[in-house]
Amino acid sequence: MIGVVGAGPAGTHYASLIKDEDVTIFEKNSKAGYPIQCTGIVTDSIKRVIDIPDELVVATIKKFRIVAPNGKSVDIDLDKENKVMDRARFDQYLAQKAEDNGAKILLNHTFQGFKKNGDSFKIITDKGSFESRMLVGADGPLSPVAKAAGMFGERQFLQGLQVRAHYKGEPGITEIHMGLGEFAWVVPEDEHVARIGVIGKNVAGAFKQLVGSHDVIEPQSGLVPLYNPKQVLAKDGAYLIGDAATQVKATTYGGIIYGLLAGSYLAENPDSYAKKFNSKLGRDLWMSLKMREAMNSMTQDQYDELIQIFNQSSSKKILEEHDRDFPTKFIVQLLLKESKLWRLGFSVLKKSMFSKENDDPSQQE
Repeated sequence: MIGVVGAGPAGTHYASLIKDEDVTIFEKNSKAGYPIQCTGIVTDSIKRVIDIPDELVVATIKKFRIVAPNGKSVDIDLDKENKVMDRARFDQYLAQKAEDNGAKILLNHTFQGFKKNGDSFKIITDKGSFESRMLVGADGPLSPVAKAAGMFGERQFLQGLQVRAHYKGEPGITEIHMGLGEFAWVVPEDEHVARIGVIGKNVAGAFKQLVGSHDVIEPQSGLVPLYNPKQVLAKDGAYLIGDAATQVKATTYGGIIYGLLAGSYLAENPDSYAKKFNSKLGRDLWMSLKMREAMNSMTQDQYDELIQIFNQSSSKKILEEHDRDFPTKFIVQLLLKESKLWRLGFSVLKKSMFSKENDDPSQQE
């Protein structure tokens, strides 16, 4: 038996791919998909992993409006539409796919640790113990599996505050507000309801400013891990995927697609999982981290200037045509086109890209 802790997208997707072996998923909550702690936006690149049924899509994003602190903005028309999902139903859809593949999901089972007996695990929960030959931690940013297996490492976290609120927005247009926390958004579900949120450290003030007087329907907040290029992904038969492995891009703090891909790679071959993930996706996550460092170093005035740069047709074209999930495909083009970016803090990227002490995991053995 393979034991998976956590019934989120990474864990259930992994379980849906395992053939010829029993999989048991241990979920501490009473229902998959809850509590909701995610905006639920995915780019077109999710098609690399799965197809999303139309009934799970709440809205389609055709344009991103990036708003500077001075109120000026630039509209980025998306070459490929993004989807806003019903996040709870998405999780439940993946959980059902795992069950259809033969996996057993045990709800209300809280992981408490494990004991090793040779190559096997004795997984300990508050409802009893279970024998397993392999342990997969898909249990979120604070990952008890990572702690128990000695893989937690040095982690940093950010506070993600989000609500669903009554909001008169423009369907199909998502607003990104620069200078509020590290990342702030307004994502309309329709003409009357939007998901409004801010991520960062000590963002209560920025969150209050963004939500304003809008009538809150439902809070949906949670902890978000900062990607760690040195994160250990596998150790002595235990593996980490998704948020438990800090596999979250630091530009927008989205991690759904990376978690799904991690689950796919682990299902293909546990022995090569860590190396494959780092070689294929590590550089994009590392690049997003360096981009975040650059943006965090900018002043309000520099954010205003950044919008002016993005309003130029050559820059807009690059942003419109490339998938933000994989920044290595466009950031070099953007930096070469716009030399002004170097003095807006993006020299952090130059320094990191050419440093001999490179922490890019794709360049490590």
